[in-house]
This record gives sequence, C-alpha cells and structure tokens, in this order.
Amino acid sequence: MRTTAIISMEELESLQTLGRRIRLCRLRRNLSQQELAERMGVGRMSVVSLERGRPGVSLLTLLKALTIFDTSYTARLGDLLAADPIGEGIEVVTGRQRAAHVPGVADF
Repeated sequence: MRTTAIISMEELESLQTLGRRIRLCRLRRNLSQQELAERMGVGRMSVVSLERGRPGVSLLTLLKALTIFDTSYTARLGDLLAADPIGEGIEVVTGRQRAAHVPGVADF
C-alpha cells in the first residue's frame, strides 16, 4: 500500500530553495545537468527533479550531489541533528523508551 506524505507550503519552499542552491552550485562549476548526472551515477531527470525541489527526490540523490560539490557537505550533514534540545529534554524526562540495540547500527 502506497501512502502520500502531506507537505506544507513552508516545506515545499524550503525544498525549492535547496534546489535553487544546488543548481547554482552546478552552474558555478560550469557543469551541465547531464554532466552532473553522470558524475552522480543517476539520470538527468533526477538532477532536474533535485534542482526543482521536488519532494520525491531520494536522500541518496541529494547526498551524491553534495558529495560532487564538496565532501565537507557530507560531513556536516550529521551536524543537522547533533544538537536536539527538545529530544534531549524528552529523553531526560521519559528515558530512552524506544532505543533497542540493533546489530550494526550505531547508537549516537
């Protein structure tokens, strides 16, 4: 069964802003969409979708683009959730109820 995620206007605008920034990175490097797609190992339409901020673009496609532009982007992705004051507050109050040890998965 396939479900459709509901996306807010704010989320859609954020995706479109990200897409415009990715396009700008590509243009600054004088790469065509086809050249970027080949370097990423994806089809040109994946690059088009990424640059247009379409919600269905995979995280892997985004990660591949960021890696092409600069490997420090991928290192900084972990920083996005490194500081989680709300989650940390919940953890203090309730404890880690859902954390189960899964082999091969790091517990940050």
